[in-house]
Amino acid sequence: MAIPGSILTVPSISVIVPTFNEAPNLPLLVQGLASVLTRVGLWEVIIVDDDSHDGSREVLNDLALRYPQLTYKIRVGERGLSSAVLAGMALAHNEYVVVMDADLSHPADAIPAMIEKLQRDEADFVIGSRYCDGGCTEDWSRLRWLNSAGATLLAKPLVGSIKDPMAGFFAMRRDSLRYADPLNPIGYKIALELLVKTHIPPNRVAEVPITFRNRIHGESKLTMREQFRYLEHLSRLYDYAFPKASPRAKFLIAAGCGVAACFSTLALMNRLDLAPILSIAGGLLAMIAVAAVFFLRYVNTQREFIVMKHPYWEFLYISMAEFITGWAFAICTQAHLSVQMAAGVTVVLLVRYTLRKVFLHDLRGIRGTPRPGASVRIALATGPISPKPAASA
Repeated sequence: MAIPGSILTVPSISVIVPTFNEAPNLPLLVQGLASVLTRVGLWEVIIVDDDSHDGSREVLNDLALRYPQLTYKIRVGERGLSSAVLAGMALAHNEYVVVMDADLSHPADAIPAMIEKLQRDEADFVIGSRYCDGGCTEDWSRLRWLNSAGATLLAKPLVGSIKDPMAGFFAMRRDSLRYADPLNPIGYKIALELLVKTHIPPNRVAEVPITFRNRIHGESKLTMREQFRYLEHLSRLYDYAFPKASPRAKFLIAAGCGVAACFSTLALMNRLDLAPILSIAGGLLAMIAVAAVFFLRYVNTQREFIVMKHPYWEFLYISMAEFITGWAFAICTQAHLSVQMAAGVTVVLLVRYTLRKVFLHDLRGIRGTPRPGASVRIALATGPISPKPAASA
């Protein structure tokens, strides 16, 4: 069936909306989507709610009775925007998938232009962009703008020339998900995960300008914890996209922080007129303590990717080997105290890299691979669109 005056066929669209405590926004959201999508083609809206306690279930039930194109899923015991989007995609039946937020910050009337880019094969992935020509944000503070610009800059090596890879408003063909590598997103930047794992090149990504509006009802979910989770997500994507360069770069960053702590401690202990043997020991222990902070964070956030059987014990054994060999080599070096410490630090780093990155096959090392089950693939729906609302817990 063709659209009058156009060679394009009528599109079928699935809109995925992850929600948590967005009850006041849901009626306005669904009403706006229905108004726009009815004029465009066949459509369905899939709302995945993370067991909100603000009356969202009742609101969704009422909306599902009024709009047969609405399907909703209530998730109990699981939470997270990215996983909610993946759960919604698994329920989608239509050719094109659109993802947007429930807080009314994304304009539904931009969807037709986004879908048209896909229909005309001008792109494989379309972003509702704040930062391309014509796009803008609504009354952002300088701090919020800098925060967003910084996050975007950190993602640049992964996405090239794309101006707004952090957007939560995007469209793609459902079939593109069939060819995606296993996904393991955390936090809220699912678009970035999909851009990297579907291997869609930047020249096949289009950006449609939007005005990003501030929320009116409810509270923002962008907490400091979510921003740290974004950094963890970036770490995973860098390991994925640059399997050799990323681990080495992270090793150098951690090593640099450790060396700075080592020589700072050495200078402090030297001012206290302690024996060189003690000053060197204190500096090396400070260096190992910094490594412990990085390692504990790594184990806490990337546990499912660790292939070491007993990571804490192995860290302790390696640290002991580092300290003993580095300290002994430094003491045996007949030179100025700072030269002795430099010699000890060099040996520590050699021992650390050899034991952690070569023999233990750590994921952050060159040969590491994730454990089975650490990543997921989307099992796409195969049946026809159901007009009946589906609520599940």
